[in-house]
Amino acid sequence: MEESVSAFLRDLIASDRSPATVKTYVFALCAWLNFLHSRCKSWQSATREELRDYVLFLRSAENPYRFRHRPGAPEPGGVNPRTGKPYLAAGYKPATINHRLSVIHSFYAFQQHVTQDQTFALSLVDRRRNAHHNPLEPWPQHRRGLYRQRQPKRVPRALTDELWAEVFDALQHDRDRAILCLLVSSGSRAQELLSMKGGDVDWGQQRVRLICKGTRDESWVAASPEFFRWLAAYLTARCPLTPNSPLWVTLRKPQRPLGYTALRAILTRVNERLGTNITAHDFRHTCALRLASDPVISLVDIQTHLRHRHITTTEAYLVAQPDEVIKRLQARPSDRSAEKPAVAGWEYDANDLDLLLGNGGRNS
Repeated sequence: MEESVSAFLRDLIASDRSPATVKTYVFALCAWLNFLHSRCKSWQSATREELRDYVLFLRSAENPYRFRHRPGAPEPGGVNPRTGKPYLAAGYKPATINHRLSVIHSFYAFQQHVTQDQTFALSLVDRRRNAHHNPLEPWPQHRRGLYRQRQPKRVPRALTDELWAEVFDALQHDRDRAILCLLVSSGSRAQELLSMKGGDVDWGQQRVRLICKGTRDESWVAASPEFFRWLAAYLTARCPLTPNSPLWVTLRKPQRPLGYTALRAILTRVNERLGTNITAHDFRHTCALRLASDPVISLVDIQTHLRHRHITTTEAYLVAQPDEVIKRLQARPSDRSAEKPAVAGWEYDANDLDLLLGNGGRNS
């Protein structure tokens, strides 16, 4: 089993998968193998029944990473009253279950291809869907795969201007202010921001260079003047910046490149102070929704700024925010008694009635 798993992981690395992708595959594959071990089954002898029971187990089990030991922590699955965002539920999300199924499918497909053994009890290899799709035609609808879960559509939510001001005031360091200004103005993802170097900042053109997620392409995007002001204040207190040195480092010495855990700690302190559940990706949604609400900026410009491969991904932000809709509807005048009611039908002209019937006829 160890050699089979190692060969599968080496194939992923040789296929230029990112380290984060390989890591998620390792965790998902270990979870599947541990489940089979509890059933005294080998991965070669696993059947469709084991896969079904595994999905049922994930649907009913609690995710150990959802346990909250801090006193006063919010209940899993609840809704934050300030942001309107739900907290993560105690169990496994449908997207997590579908990802586990994708990993299992890839593992068995690899083993069948390498060993040329088609006798596995759990055969998940099928014809690749949309392999010859015509790009001029819309994507066809297919049935969900075996045991695939129905994923609810996620609606992007933006921080209101009032909440953004509170979040910004809760920050204590110039570095953190520069980071949040860049997140909300460039729409950068967390990993794109943390991987920036000193040479990725163009002070003259007021733009930054980001290494895009997935494609790893370099893209120059605009950043706000506030970001450059706070960045200048942050750089005066840190070690000298070179074109190849990390742009974001820890505040405590020895200074090390800032990691995702440290970035999350910044937002954790803000959330504890304000009673919110803001994540780094919320600022990307805020940037996208602000641009989408601006009539001057076209949809193609938003797609380029957010670095979306398909414009259909950008169209997800062409939605009205529920909070803003409620405010606009509540601002409408509610008392319409003074308004003249609309005419239900047509009326005769008074002069025509006088000519036809005469005054006596009309008054009779």
